[in-house]
Amino acid sequence: MPLDVARRLFARRPAPADAALVRDEDGTPAAVRLSWVWTTKQHPDANLGDALSAVVVSVMSGLAIKPASFDQPVERMAAVGTIGHAQRNGRVHLWGTGFDLSRNSAGALAGYSVPDKTDLVVHAVRGRQTAKGLRALGVEVPDVFGDPVWFLPRIFPLEGLKKRKELGVIVHISELEEATAVAKVKAALVRYGIPAELADDIAIINTYTDATVEAFESKVREIAECKRILSTSLHGLVIAETYNIPCAWFSTNRGASDFLKLDGAQPIDHRMIDFYGGVGRDAVLTYFQPLHEATRWEEAMTFIDRNWEGLTYTGKDLFDAFPLRRAVRFKDKVWRRRPEILAANRY
Repeated sequence: MPLDVARRLFARRPAPADAALVRDEDGTPAAVRLSWVWTTKQHPDANLGDALSAVVVSVMSGLAIKPASFDQPVERMAAVGTIGHAQRNGRVHLWGTGFDLSRNSAGALAGYSVPDKTDLVVHAVRGRQTAKGLRALGVEVPDVFGDPVWFLPRIFPLEGLKKRKELGVIVHISELEEATAVAKVKAALVRYGIPAELADDIAIINTYTDATVEAFESKVREIAECKRILSTSLHGLVIAETYNIPCAWFSTNRGASDFLKLDGAQPIDHRMIDFYGGVGRDAVLTYFQPLHEATRWEEAMTFIDRNWEGLTYTGKDLFDAFPLRRAVRFKDKVWRRRPEILAANRY
């Protein structure tokens, strides 16, 4: 068979998640059905980690995104976030997704089991903890791990970046007064108090943003302009690690700050265990600070400087496991964005 004919035949071979595509009348792929936590009229601001699911999938596929609810009986994808356990009905293609295995599909603390009328097709999960839990339930899971937010520097290369803050402190959305981009941290959380002499050096970062790609990029830049990151938010850490910013998990527990073993006695947020296990680590760099006690900020920064080590994870296997035709190449440091598509997507 001539090489050009073989290439054309290979190009027409369906991708694993092709049935999750919405097509035009002539059969041309137009959009990807994707489940994630999008904005509503009641909550118009986007949470960065959730919204980046739609951004990454849209850029990698070169297609628009069509929102699909967690219980919609259609074939669809799910990517970024601890949302796998909430999926039910239809066939769901999982790519880098996390699960809270202590919860069922309704969110109750009843332990996870695959819901009726639900077919999970796993191409990759966020980490080894998720894989272990799903395999115990008889779900086939390949040894492919990672969070799709890892590819953010290829989408937002952040040219001309300057370090403007000594430390960025990324709070979890549960620590905010309200679910908005302008919300402040709850006043009762003493550990987030910053003394006047450090006010210009430390930024408290809220991950809610306006629901636009420009706002997402601006928020990522705000994080990347910090020399170091402390984060209660998982995706604060993922973003810091992928942009090679020294960082540590900002635990609310009490203890001796250190690398905490994933299988050790000290409690670790299951999301952190999942992500760091998936990128090949056996421990999470952790700075302990109870919520209602003042933080010694200089000590925290010194701790990060002395202990942080960059990851060797590349994301190549996760990239290769993307279950649709790819519009980008792994070897390219910057991926082509289609502004007209990204601007039209709902976030």
